[in-house]
Amino acid sequence: MEQIAYITTCKGRLEHLKQSLPTVAKQQGVTCIVVDYACPDHAGEWVEANWPHVKLIRVEEVDGFHLAKARNIGAKAAIAPWLAFFDADVLWSENFADRLCPRLTAGNFYRSSSPTAQTWGSIVCSRGEFERIGGYDEAIQGWGGEDDDLLMRLRMLGVQANNFNASEISEVAHSEAQRVRFYDIKNRNLQHRINMIYLQAKVDLMRLLNSDLPAQLRNHLHLQVTQAVVDAHN
Repeated sequence: MEQIAYITTCKGRLEHLKQSLPTVAKQQGVTCIVVDYACPDHAGEWVEANWPHVKLIRVEEVDGFHLAKARNIGAKAAIAPWLAFFDADVLWSENFADRLCPRLTAGNFYRSSSPTAQTWGSIVCSRGEFERIGGYDEAIQGWGGEDDDLLMRLRMLGVQANNFNASEISEVAHSEAQRVRFYDIKNRNLQHRINMIYLQAKVDLMRLLNSDLPAQLRNHLHLQVTQAVVDAHN
């Protein structure tokens, strides 16, 4: 029985997916889910032709890239008790699943013992706890922040941070332009600042109201923060 659902997304990253997916797809106890988010490289066709047992989800006719939404779509297709969110530019070691699976315990989430900017969002958490917090916050747009938000809300739920050895994963080197290619804001630092300010404002409102914020309010808040920060930056 599969214990882990490996979930990755692809939008213009087929060259990276060709390096990361084969190693994961060969490991025992892992179901692989690839979300082809209107990938201009036709990642879905490559997956179907080379890895037919991988679960493929196509999101068609969408502009840009929305990572939080793409990951949520992948998570909804999972039936394994644990969800592993890894970008296509993050590589697993050959026996990663064999070493990780025996350690997985409810009430914990797992990430690298020494995360880098590129592996920061590589997270393994239980599907039940992911669903309890409502998954990724789809109000968050652009580069960065959606992983910080998820980790924060898991901690607020009482889920504890745990680590796997940093040597279990590695990175595919690529240009800065590839990171922001499908985002409206090309300045990665500016976008990350927007998302961090939004995150802090959201947390303050959640504590003030003693409840989660509805999607409409979160979307409005993120838009307001974006406009304010962009205006100040210009």
